[in-house]
Amino acid sequence: MKKNIFRLLTLLSILAASYTLYACQSKTAETHEDGVEIRESKAEQPEAAGTIPIKDFDKLIAGDKLVMVDFYAVWCGPCKRMAPFVEQVKEEKKDVVTVLSIDAEAQPEISSRYNLEGYPTLIFFKKGQVIANAIGYHDKDQILALINKFK
Repeated sequence: MKKNIFRLLTLLSILAASYTLYACQSKTAETHEDGVEIRESKAEQPEAAGTIPIKDFDKLIAGDKLVMVDFYAVWCGPCKRMAPFVEQVKEEKKDVVTVLSIDAEAQPEISSRYNLEGYPTLIFFKKGQVIANAIGYHDKDQILALINKFK
């Protein structure tokens, strides 16, 4: 009896994991109830997303201007939901902050420096030093509040 229950639980776990992987790989666009379009592929991430040469990254974070780096993963639901806010902040606050979006899994040579504990992770830099980080989903107002706090 115990073996049958164990087998059933194992099968249910495998099915749940398979469904989760399938759902994360779906390429159809989705709009959340608040009207935010959720991005489905790396190609749809913001223009500055993806790969950036290490020397360019180091040069950008070394300046006096505040730099916010959004470390994301292409399979990450909260990252997809937050991406439009990051892009909006990038455009609206370009005089105050430089915003970079980096696919953490595509660029482990950069992301591994910061011992990321989850995605998305926002890391704020000034003069090459980490001054703060924020793990998890943040809406536009929360991102703006962080920028105002550290500018």
